[in-house]
Amino acid sequence: MGANIQQWFASIDVDRSGELDVKELQRALSMGNLQFGVSDVDQMIRAFDTRGRRRLSFPEFQRLHEFLINIQNSFAYFDADRSRTLQTQEVQQALQHAGFRLDPPVLAAMMSRHDPDNSGTLSLDEYIRMCLFLQSCVRTFTAFDQQRTGKITLDFNQWVYAASHVA
Repeated sequence: MGANIQQWFASIDVDRSGELDVKELQRALSMGNLQFGVSDVDQMIRAFDTRGRRRLSFPEFQRLHEFLINIQNSFAYFDADRSRTLQTQEVQQALQHAGFRLDPPVLAAMMSRHDPDNSGTLSLDEYIRMCLFLQSCVRTFTAFDQQRTGKITLDFNQWVYAASHVA
């Protein structure tokens, strides 16, 4: 897979910069039948960009690719009724399998945020957005939880800073 993904990266790196920008990544995702707006693609880049450039190097792109494959596999596995959507219970099971133990009110808030048509289910694209949001939450929370206690205390400025980093 390594050589194939490297060839794919090179083919979508239209400007030959060695990095993917929002437009290049958006084009690549659409080739894989994943339709995301520019803000969603920017969120993906920010979630995997370790250098703060808002562009993905090849290793960062590899991590995003693995993440998306894992999310798609999880979605397919937990879509028990093969409806091509996940109901709340299926989302809860998938997130628990990924290591997230969300309280019912938190899961309800997450479903509400990522279910724009208020169907009570998540499509694959919506589920990917939710997982990206959770990854962003983990990354931001971890930055403040340096002792790894699972609890943080923030003043208002820290809260605003943290909230601005959670897409």
